[in-house]
Amino acid sequence: MVNYDVFNGDTDGIFARHQLRLAIPLDTVNISGVKRDVNLLRHVKPAKGDLVTVMDISHAKNRKDVLRILESGARVEYFDHHDPSELIDHPNITYHIDTDPHMTTGRIVDSHVNGKNHIWAIATAFGDNHFDLAYELATAEGLDHEKTKLLKEIGLAINYNSYGKTEKDLFAAPLLVSEMLEDCGEDVFAISEHEIFSTLVSNFRSDMSTASCQEPYSIHEKGVIYKFPDEEWSHRIMGTFGNHLVNSNKDLACAIAVTNSDRTYRISVRSSLNNPYGAGNLCKAFGGGGREKAGGINNLEEGDLDKFKNEFGKVFS
Repeated sequence: MVNYDVFNGDTDGIFARHQLRLAIPLDTVNISGVKRDVNLLRHVKPAKGDLVTVMDISHAKNRKDVLRILESGARVEYFDHHDPSELIDHPNITYHIDTDPHMTTGRIVDSHVNGKNHIWAIATAFGDNHFDLAYELATAEGLDHEKTKLLKEIGLAINYNSYGKTEKDLFAAPLLVSEMLEDCGEDVFAISEHEIFSTLVSNFRSDMSTASCQEPYSIHEKGVIYKFPDEEWSHRIMGTFGNHLVNSNKDLACAIAVTNSDRTYRISVRSSLNNPYGAGNLCKAFGGGGREKAGGINNLEEGDLDKFKNEFGKVFS
């Protein structure tokens, strides 16, 4: 029997997987990728009796492959916080899905393992831009200011590293980051001692500085849209910069549109923190996806940017 762990390459996916395996150890074949590579289940070629554990990957985007895996006789356990669309009624699948806007996959896993190594789930809250919740959880855990600050930096830096178009844009492939976590065992703060983490933090600060110097493309009453060029820094920073914008003004929604090499746009959308709804449905209308609080579009046609701008204004008015 083969055990597959399939997880998103951002903080939430990587840390959820690590917390699960700290509590429930298994020898696994690991599959991950950049944050926007949500069709990861296509890589799984299971046999009868195999176990496929999925974390922080859209069920809606992978439903055909979930069916294929179940038809092979394999078992599936699904942990996620995105809108799953239509669930599958099958005895070999177990769902752990919660689409609350303030939920993370890490927190779902945290509940599943009864809070074992709970601090890892707090890092996913920081990485997924639930700062108020993360601070609240850190205080309840008894973390002092310095440890909380470091945990936030860990969550943000690893999440930032997940946003490239391909793994070539990243400073460390998600599977390499996952291996780094395995070296740390139960101690999340040991991440700060790794050379990979130092590289991520320094480049995160540099890319944020570059993004902060850009001028807005479109300003709305309760939202702002930025348009970035097709450069490595822009693809890496787009999600984290969007999080920064909505944290700077909790009534503000935002979208970051980055030009692709084929003149389409890759777009990252954030609902405002005070009204965390609408991002996922907006993106679905243009062929993308996501959840209430955050969503994305991989390939928006150049001629549809004005239409997107108008719909953005309507959704976040």
